[in-house]
Amino acid sequence: MKKNILISNMVIGIIMLTAVFGFGFVTTDYVYAAPDGACAPGTICNPLGNTSTLDQVLNIVISTVQVIAGILAVVYLILAGLKFVLAGGDPAKIKKARDMLLYVVIGIAIIFGAQAISIVVRTTITQVGSGQQ
Repeated sequence: MKKNILISNMVIGIIMLTAVFGFGFVTTDYVYAAPDGACAPGTICNPLGNTSTLDQVLNIVISTVQVIAGILAVVYLILAGLKFVLAGGDPAKIKKARDMLLYVVIGIAIIFGAQAISIVVRTTITQVGSGQQ
């Protein structure tokens, strides 16, 4: 059982690395030049571009995590479907597959709800800081 989990995690890792680096979500161009070209060649620049506020950094982090979580969610949805198919009518295996599917859906809701939570917290902090009700 542990061997199957190890193999499936390795496959998921390989798929993620291929997707992230193969589709250009991650790049090393920031070492040579900033996205806006303001950095001199050969110098190390800010990999986040011209971000200067915590709000901008959080938006970048949340969007990056959402991309990675979206890829993982698709992989785990496929694995949950495979567990359903391979259960062969065994109630215990069907329950495990159903639980996995439920956890994936809950994870998707949390990850993609993070943007909304971030907006609510940011608005609340802004209103408290400015003295609004």
